[in-house]
Amino acid sequence: MKPTIQSPLNSSFAPFKEKIFRSLWIGSFISNIGTWMQNIGVSWVAATMSASPLMIALIPVAASFPALVCSYPAGVISDYTDRRKWLIYLQLFLFVALAILSVLTQIHLLNITVLIVFSFIVGLGSAFSVPVWQAITPEIVSADNMKEAIALNGVNFNLARAVGPALGGVLLVYGGIQSIFLFNAVSFLALVVGLYNWHNVRMAVKPQPFKSAFTEGLKAVSRSANFKSLLLRTVSFTCFVSVIFAILPHLSKYEWHQSSKAYTGLWVSLGIGALTGSLFYKNVTTFFLSYKVVWGSCTLVGLSMIILSQINSVLIIDILMFIIGIGWIWATSTLNILAQLYSPKELKGRFLATNVTVFQGSLALSSAFWGYLSLKTGSIAVLTVSGIAMVLFSAILVFFPMEEPSSEPAAWVACSAPILLPEQKSA
Repeated sequence: MKPTIQSPLNSSFAPFKEKIFRSLWIGSFISNIGTWMQNIGVSWVAATMSASPLMIALIPVAASFPALVCSYPAGVISDYTDRRKWLIYLQLFLFVALAILSVLTQIHLLNITVLIVFSFIVGLGSAFSVPVWQAITPEIVSADNMKEAIALNGVNFNLARAVGPALGGVLLVYGGIQSIFLFNAVSFLALVVGLYNWHNVRMAVKPQPFKSAFTEGLKAVSRSANFKSLLLRTVSFTCFVSVIFAILPHLSKYEWHQSSKAYTGLWVSLGIGALTGSLFYKNVTTFFLSYKVVWGSCTLVGLSMIILSQINSVLIIDILMFIIGIGWIWATSTLNILAQLYSPKELKGRFLATNVTVFQGSLALSSAFWGYLSLKTGSIAVLTVSGIAMVLFSAILVFFPMEEPSSEPAAWVACSAPILLPEQKSA
């Protein structure tokens, strides 16, 4: 009897045959949709509550800042705790936080300050969750399906990025912001169900004091020239692209005079661009070295931002957001995978946590800066300056190429967060 040959399509979806992966993937998809719905809804409501670009920018600042402070300690903690229980507790924490926010909205106590505070609280829960989510993929899927699982996780996030804003826009119009808060709260319960059905085996770790483990990781990062070069590129991308997240609500409402429907369309376009970019990412990494992919992505996004600041056509704006989505997923995928490949096995969690800290911290601090600068010079001027700066800075870094890590092109799959790839078995 001839052996059965698995088609590429069947191979791509093979992880769905594993019950736990399928359950958590569905739960994550629902949760990601809820997150994107809330991101869009909150940013638009903030723009209706305040005309100050600084106050509007403080929303993404509050959401990202906890990662700057907590991601690295959370990465250390994840190596010493039951990851399943830790994740369940965190999802319940986020559910309660959003339930309270929904109640405050119902009794008409929602204002820009409340939005900023709860953005921080939700960001705090996410900051402690992300390093653990990064680590569990090898535990919920077999090694044979690992690469396909990572690819499907990337599709999950980017598909939710496209679907979430569209659904959020509909709910915002017909149900108000409270309906979005309720949906997002319930979406975290979907993850709890998946986690409850997963009977994990707690990983054994060598006993080591927290302080010792904490400093050991930081010292190792400081000695890695490749990782420091990577972090420099991460900052060079995130500190300029953050202007999109910081002032887009202000641009949409007060510069382009758009409705909430048109504003939602901007994020849908970006999400579809990211999803499209993820489909072609493997081809890009096959033909170009990683540092050139980062440079090309930064240039693509920077030029789009410059043009975006000079036009007022709804169609062209949506097209440019689509292009920015492509550049976003190519840059973040490359930076996050390089973080994985440059991380030593025994310190992988702490290296990846450092990458998350720098990534999110750069977004938070630069968003605050762009919001303040917009208050002084105007949103259009800030968008122009950030686009020009991204193009110039990325052009300088292209003359300092990074050491190309050895890995098969098949391992390079689009992702929006640092990931754990399977260890290569020696022959």
